[in-house]
Amino acid sequence: MRIWLHLKLWRRFFLQALVRETHYRAHFLTTLLVGLVQLGLGVVPTLLLFGFTSEVHGWSRAEVIALVGVFQIVTGLIATFVAPNLNRMTTYLTEGELDGVLLRPVSSQFYLTFRWINVAELTNVASGIVVLVIGLVQTGISFGPRQVVQAFVLMCCGLVLLTSVWSALSFLAFWLQSVNSIGIVFLSLVEAGRYPLVFFPVAVRTFLTFAFPVAFATTFPVRALAGDLGWSPVALGVGLSVLAVLLVRVVWRRGVLTYSSASS
Repeated sequence: MRIWLHLKLWRRFFLQALVRETHYRAHFLTTLLVGLVQLGLGVVPTLLLFGFTSEVHGWSRAEVIALVGVFQIVTGLIATFVAPNLNRMTTYLTEGELDGVLLRPVSSQFYLTFRWINVAELTNVASGIVVLVIGLVQTGISFGPRQVVQAFVLMCCGLVLLTSVWSALSFLAFWLQSVNSIGIVFLSLVEAGRYPLVFFPVAVRTFLTFAFPVAFATTFPVRALAGDLGWSPVALGVGLSVLAVLLVRVVWRRGVLTYSSASS
């Protein structure tokens, strides 16, 4: 029953975001242009690199282009549904807005994590899908339902893991007061997902798989589509996602217990 209530609430959030977007059409166009520029910054280095070689560490140009498309989709979804909320954590705590949230008959963690939606960023998701399709067509890979399911589940796990990491870092605001710089560091680290995992040294690969699991959101889904992964990485991704959500819940509850109203 509570799940249904939260789904209905999120639907209302989304509809309100659509209404807001109709009043600021220039914002929509600006976001689209910025997203295309960012996409170009991801594709151009790939074209330059593969102008001198046909393969790098087992990755072809088409596969890396597909990876750039997946990266654009993932970052677009984060910018749409996650960033507008977690970037406000400092404001919620320092200006007393959290007081009103805690009084609402819904999960305060859910409210603070999903209240605001930047619909314009969905244009980046759309452009990422286009680039992904172009890359997959160029690879000539023939994949079936199994590979698609694996890639989709891995991407979802990557989104959950990245959201959990950013949430846990943002919830440190209960103790640090301001976490604005943490969001900047998080988004900078996400940029590593623009490149295949094998491009990095072993220590960095381990970090990008387990400590900052961007590999689950970008590299692993593309490898799954190529048929290079079994179900073990999928099971690992699901297990880590469940564990991450539980740990973030613990951090949130501990933070709320230490919270003193900023408006009192």
